Amino acid sequence: MAKETYITLKPKHEALNPYIAYYYFNASQADGYIKEYIFYPHYRNALTVYKNSEISFTAKTSMVTPKPDKPFELIYTGIHSEARTGKILAPFDKIGIVFQPLGINNLFPEALSTVIKESPTSDLNYFGSHFIETLEHVYATGQPANKVQLLNDFFVSHIHPFQEERLLKAIDLIFNKGLGVAEISDALNIHRKTLLRLFQKHLNCSPKEFSNVVKFRKAINTYQEHKPALTNLAYRNDYYDQSDFIKHFKKITGFNPKKFFSNLSHLGTEDTFWTLLNSK
Repeated sequence: MAKETYITLKPKHEALNPYIAYYYFNASQADGYIKEYIFYPHYRNALTVYKNSEISFTAKTSMVTPKPDKPFELIYTGIHSEARTGKILAPFDKIGIVFQPLGINNLFPEALSTVIKESPTSDLNYFGSHFIETLEHVYATGQPANKVQLLNDFFVSHIHPFQEERLLKAIDLIFNKGLGVAEISDALNIHRKTLLRLFQKHLNCSPKEFSNVVKFRKAINTYQEHKPALTNLAYRNDYYDQSDFIKHFKKITGFNPKKFFSNLSHLGTEDTFWTLLNSK
C-alpha cells in the first residue's frame, strides 16, 4: 500500500489557464513516514496549503511537522536561485497552487513585493476568511476534481488583471527569444535599471536570476522529452559551452548534470521534478 498520494490537475478554466499552471494534492496518513527531498528553482511560484501541520524554515531547508490544533498553514514560495531541501513528517495533507510566472500577480491589486517581502513566506493570510472557508470545503470533499472546482471558483472571483506590459514583454523575450538583460533593455527601449526595478517589484528577483532559472528549467524539459547527450543538451539550451553548463547546474542544484539527472524523480503528470532522499 502506498505511503502517500500525489495527484496533479490543471484548472481547465478559461479565465485561470493563463495564470494557474496546475494544482497538486499530496497526502499521507502513514504515522512515522518521513518524506525528504530536494526541490529546485522554478520560474513558476506557488502557494502551498497544509492542514494540521506547522512549517519552519532555515536559509535552505524547510521542516513540516504534524500539529492537529493548527487548521491551515499557508506558504508562498517564489523565485529562488538555488536548490532547497524539504522534510515532511506524516501525517500530512498538502495542496499546491502552482502559478505561471506572473500568474499570482493577477490576484493582487498591489505589486507582489508589497504583499510578499521574502520567499518562502509562512502564515500568508492575504485572502482572509473567504479563502479559509473555501479551504474547509476543499478538504471536506474527497474528489480531486471537486477540490479543483472549489479552488477555481475562489480564484476566478479574485482576478485583478496584471497590466505592466513592459514586464510581460520582457518575460516573453526571455522564454521565446532567449534574450539577455541588455538585449531586452534594447528591444523594449527601457533602461536596465528600470528593467531591474520591474522584476524586483513584481517578481522579487532580478532579470538575470529569472533568466537563469528559465534556462535551467528548459534544459530539464529538453532532457525529459528527448534524452539527448549532455553535450548536446548544453548546446540546445544556449549554454556557452560544456563548462558553462556544468558550472550552472552545480551552482543551482549542488550536482553535476549527470548526477542530477540520474537522481531526478517525476511527481505527478506536470513538471514537478524532485530528488527524493531516504523517504521511509
